[in-house]
Amino acid sequence: MAGAVPTFTPTSSPELDHLLSTFRTNIFLPSHLLALQKTLVYRQKNHRILTNPEEPATVKLGNEVHQLHPLNHMTDEPNTRKSIAEILGLMKEGRDWVNIIPFLEGLKQSGRKVKAWQMEKIVRRMGKQGRQGVVLEMLRRVEGTGVRLGELGVAREAMWGGVLKCVQSAWSEEGVRSAERFVEAVWEMLSEERHVSKEDRRRDGDPKTRPEIVGVVLWVRSLWSVLFGQGKDEEGKVRRAAEMVMAVWGNKEVAVKEEDWYDANRKLMMWVPVWHGMKMARKVVGDNTPLGRSLKNAITLDLEPTLEKASRIVGEHVKGEADRRGRIMYNELSKVGM
Repeated sequence: MAGAVPTFTPTSSPELDHLLSTFRTNIFLPSHLLALQKTLVYRQKNHRILTNPEEPATVKLGNEVHQLHPLNHMTDEPNTRKSIAEILGLMKEGRDWVNIIPFLEGLKQSGRKVKAWQMEKIVRRMGKQGRQGVVLEMLRRVEGTGVRLGELGVAREAMWGGVLKCVQSAWSEEGVRSAERFVEAVWEMLSEERHVSKEDRRRDGDPKTRPEIVGVVLWVRSLWSVLFGQGKDEEGKVRRAAEMVMAVWGNKEVAVKEEDWYDANRKLMMWVPVWHGMKMARKVVGDNTPLGRSLKNAITLDLEPTLEKASRIVGEHVKGEADRRGRIMYNELSKVGM
């Protein structure tokens, strides 16, 4: 495979630097070699050629010259699944996270599969650490990274990152505006075929028809209007988002399993922003308008019973432990713009 090998910049962790370097040398580089060059690298009888210090074997890829070294598939290649978990655990600072994009590009180029749940975890961890800007770049470079919004869990976590951005900014005007731009950018990408294919739509439906996805758009638009726009909707953005949510409300999945605290926590994360967004939207579109009354019905008949039940189930599970992020967000959003 022709082309340059993905490169990494120095991180805050020597262990992380070493792990990324190992992937680059032992996995990414070999995937770019021609068949004859791979024979030199992997076939033991040829290794004496590569270990001759007087005549090192090199290959030029892009603008970089690489020296070839003997490799063994069994002993020299790190496990992808285990390494992704290690890398996510080691990434702490902004200079660490910029390397996730070339890492994912290298995995894709070398044929290493990243499963949907791993992509979801990557986006979730990045949002939690306030790296929404890197998330956007990763999504924009979808052909290289393979992180697609057609995976419903990835789309949910990306949108959730906009909610976290507001919390992380302590609901500042700049933070809310930045979160709005982030959510709107993700929303636009959901219309792109490279992110959501026809096969995705056949399998899981269109993410843009999922009320928990559309609901975050309503949430961030309503939040801006209530906190910083004097409750006005001069461009009609809040109304349009509210109408979009109600148009797909029949697709909601709000039932909570009494015996499954994990499902309850997931439902809190999915529906708290929608509940909060609907309550704020009613202030903007009017409580007594037909749209305002439709929103109220969704709140009182569907969302409030779901959230109260889910919060109770999670609370009973985590007694004496650190609270879970669904309940934390439920309590956090209850204080804002109400």
